[in-house]
Amino acid sequence: MAKSDFTISLVGRPNVGKSTLFNRIAGKRRAITFRIPGVTRDLVSIPLEVDGKRFRLIDTGGYLPGKEEDNLLSKVRGQVLRAIYESDAVIFLVDARDGVLPLDKEILGMLREREKRFFLAANKVDARAGREGIDEFHELAADKIYPISAEHGTGVDRLLEEVLALIPEPVEEPRQEEVVARIAVVGRPNVGKSTLINTLVGYERVISSEVPGTTRDAIDVLVKYGDKRFLFIDTAGIRAKRKTENVLEKISVMKSLDSLQRCDLAVLMIDGPEGLTHQDQQILRYVLNEERAVVVAANKADLWKGEEAKRKGLHAIQEGLGYATFAAIVPTVSPTGKGIPLLFKKIEEAFESFRHRVPTAVLNKMAQASVYSVPIPSKQGRNRALYMTQIGVMPPSFAVFVKERVDVPDSFTRYLQNKIRARFGFNGSPIRIVYKEK
Repeated sequence: MAKSDFTISLVGRPNVGKSTLFNRIAGKRRAITFRIPGVTRDLVSIPLEVDGKRFRLIDTGGYLPGKEEDNLLSKVRGQVLRAIYESDAVIFLVDARDGVLPLDKEILGMLREREKRFFLAANKVDARAGREGIDEFHELAADKIYPISAEHGTGVDRLLEEVLALIPEPVEEPRQEEVVARIAVVGRPNVGKSTLINTLVGYERVISSEVPGTTRDAIDVLVKYGDKRFLFIDTAGIRAKRKTENVLEKISVMKSLDSLQRCDLAVLMIDGPEGLTHQDQQILRYVLNEERAVVVAANKADLWKGEEAKRKGLHAIQEGLGYATFAAIVPTVSPTGKGIPLLFKKIEEAFESFRHRVPTAVLNKMAQASVYSVPIPSKQGRNRALYMTQIGVMPPSFAVFVKERVDVPDSFTRYLQNKIRARFGFNGSPIRIVYKEK
């Protein structure tokens, strides 16, 4: 879907139901919801189309005044203010059960000071206390109060209908749809994923901190580099299951793994000087299981002590990739942007490989010389490949017609993949092989 300039953000105190309303409007569970305040920290956004109206919906962290020395709280507040500044309309959520609180008045003053068009939504009216507390919000002197239940959907359609009335009717313009690569940045906690995203966009789009576990949601960020656009997905750090300490962390890890299902390519970010750890290899297996293209970013490259140490470190990482030796390794330094030009070059190569198609005649010319003449060991006797054709992309997939489909050893599949790579490249992309009997 093309990105629209019209933006609607959800703001309010912590735990008033912003993420629940976000998921209700989006029609899918994109933002994490949990029964403790402060779960959402970063801006979670999604492009939507409702009744022919296109817009971008933003979920924000709960606004708290806090103290300036509280760095994380200050960053969350800054994200909320940025969302308000960039929005065309704001849905201001309050908890109807609590009545008007001082922080509600502070947020209202902030909206009026910035002359933002807002819609006051009194949430949680499914509870008796909520229904009885709506009248109290008249003291806020809003144009209208919208009683809703984000959890059950009561009143949400009416609220959304009036917000969407602000969006001008779309003017259809003929245009060529741009193919935007979807790139999930995955890795262990505190390896520099969020810092990389912020360096790419030029400001703190996602909250970064030296505290592991700062990122909780999977955050979509559109990045323009050169004349192309890329959709990066910043994810929570993935730790070993035995080390995930609570339910919220487990949910964050699940969101990170879900991002692999909706991406084309994964940038596996590791701590370069530390080397490829067991957990890095496990995350790489997650990527390979989803059959996604992959580029490895060896971050914190400035901490290698000299070029010789760097060369040996990169060689050790390459040795540890196993079946993913097709992945490029790029040394990076997230805060400074060092290595980013090469990283984008390898991302583009891998993305093109992921979508590349080989003409059948050219494919079989290669196979005639190095595949069809090679016997395939099997329990049934001598087996062999008879014909090949490419049957799909993303990932590139090949059907190999053989005399006997059963018991084709993995060693032959790897041999076949290596021959295809040697002739056609497919750098950064997995290759899928399926066998059929002819």
